[in-house]
Amino acid sequence: MVSESELSERFVVGLDDTDAEGAPGTGVLARDLVTRFVEEGLGEHRGVTRHQLTDSPKVKRTSRNHAFACELLSDQSLNDVEDWLVRFVRQHAHRRADPALAILSRHSDMPHVLAFGRRSQTEVMKLEDASTFSSEANVRLRALGGRRAGSVGALAAAGLRAGGGDGLYVYLDGLRELTGQVTAGQMRERCPGLTRILNEENGEPMDRDDLIETFDWVRPRMFEGGPLVYARRSPDNWKLWLLVDRRPSDDEDI
Repeated sequence: MVSESELSERFVVGLDDTDAEGAPGTGVLARDLVTRFVEEGLGEHRGVTRHQLTDSPKVKRTSRNHAFACELLSDQSLNDVEDWLVRFVRQHAHRRADPALAILSRHSDMPHVLAFGRRSQTEVMKLEDASTFSSEANVRLRALGGRRAGSVGALAAAGLRAGGGDGLYVYLDGLRELTGQVTAGQMRERCPGLTRILNEENGEPMDRDDLIETFDWVRPRMFEGGPLVYARRSPDNWKLWLLVDRRPSDDEDI
């Protein structure tokens, strides 16, 4: 296992279009990817985020137009990480999918890729746009299917994740074990990556003994580069706090 002090490289990876109708989604593949990356001793991860892109009917998709990203810390070279990611996606993406991945490194022009991601949330970007932006920003963009359909989403997700202010965390170590009513202290202990649990009213950290209703769905916001959840006091029980962000009724569980 590589010690954290040796993890000299930070990679932001965007993924899209690895699934097919009726098959496990790209979010599941992204969760498996970061888990395997750690298990194989290649480094550490900082969670998986989901990013909403434009929901235009012109965009072909299996569900809502979500793309996913993760952050990897490693002592491996960019080439070695790229080779590992390509192998993993090719082995685990659905055979009818048209997957792509984008990799930002310290050599990439992050603001340029972030601009692409933001445009992808309001415009229908084209494959040619993704190719141009990735080349200009020095981002490794690998289309692993014949139609290159996942390129736009992969690049957009990588840019939005690297920007640090968009999306929801759908996976952190211990996140999915946060169910029912738990204290703020228990949330921080069970999910070490989740350190910011704040009172929505004043922005102050919740006390460790404050009891919080999770509604069995904790999906922190990405804010200033990391996960953040807000809680507000229950109107029916002043000793109980309620998570502000709830699972939408039309949201697929990933």
